[in-house]
Formats: sequence, C-alpha cells, structure tokens
Amino acid sequence: MRTIKQLSVVVILSLITTLSWAQSAQRSNKSLYKAFEMSVSEGLNLQAAAKVGIQPVYGIFGVGTQFLSEDYKWAFGLGIGTHLIKQENHSLNLEYMIYHVNENEVWTDNYNNYQQLKLHYSKRLGDKVSIFGGPSLNLNIAENKESFGHTFESTFAPYDIYSNVGDNHTAKGWIGFTLGIRFDK
Repeated sequence: MRTIKQLSVVVILSLITTLSWAQSAQRSNKSLYKAFEMSVSEGLNLQAAAKVGIQPVYGIFGVGTQFLSEDYKWAFGLGIGTHLIKQENHSLNLEYMIYHVNENEVWTDNYNNYQQLKLHYSKRLGDKVSIFGGPSLNLNIAENKESFGHTFESTFAPYDIYSNVGDNHTAKGWIGFTLGIRFDK
C-alpha cells in the first residue's frame, strides 16, 4: 500500500508539472492540444478524462465508475493518445489507457489493473464541442492470490471473450464500445 501511495503522489506531481508546462507552451506554440471529455462504456459506465499535449501526441488523466454493477467500483488512470486524422470537422484518435480499479472499498490494495486500447471517431458540433464513439479492446488483470489477509477476486469485467486464471493473477478480456462528448480547443 505504501508503494501505491508513493506512486500516486508521483503521478499527481507529474500531471501538475505537465499542465504547467503545457500552459507555458501554449503561450509560445499554437499546436497545443487541450480537451475534457465525458463518456459512457460497458467497462467504466461513466468516465471523465482530461487531455493535454502537443499535437499529435497528448497525455490523458482519467477517472470513472462502474455504477451498473452490484458492487461499488471506481478507477483512475493515465494514458497516451494520438490523432491519426485531424481535420476541421472530424478526427480519428487512437488512445491507450491504464487504470487502477478499486472494488467495494475506497482503495483496493491488491493489484487490479484495467487496460484499454480505444479507437474514436469524433464529429465536431460547434467551435469547441464534439461527439465521439468507437470500439475498444479491454483487459482486466487482477491479483488472485492471498495477500493482505484475504483472497481477492475481481468482478470488474462485465463479460469476457478471453479468460485465463493463473496461480497469481486472473486475466479477462473483452471488446467494448465508448460514446461521449468532448470539449476541446
């Protein structure tokens, strides 16, 4: 737990550093990309993400919850994305996200990792508003051995196409879809 808390502090500090660097880059460079988006999907039923970077590559900080399940689940993560196509009225983005998932408690000490590879097509509706959607490849890897005094079994995956149960970890993979709205510059 101590290592996870230290890693969380490093991630937050790097995000703050990136945001301050991006603000100074904005003054000198017009290729800065900033966006905030909200979306829904089968993995994280409701999620929000902040994106900042120099086009065509940007960093992502995301948080979300899976409220359509019986148990309380939430996740936060970091990622990277790129514009495969970026035109005035539409774009195609490829993004990779990695989340730490917390289940039935504020913080899950066990390794509970959710990874997403997303391909989003977006259509501009106004100067700063776009809608987007697209498929995603999803993988949940969770520690299933006894640690911290209990055996952990993740129930995060809504369904699975791929499943592998090992001695220490369980992996479940599925194909999903994301729909959302983006506010960008």
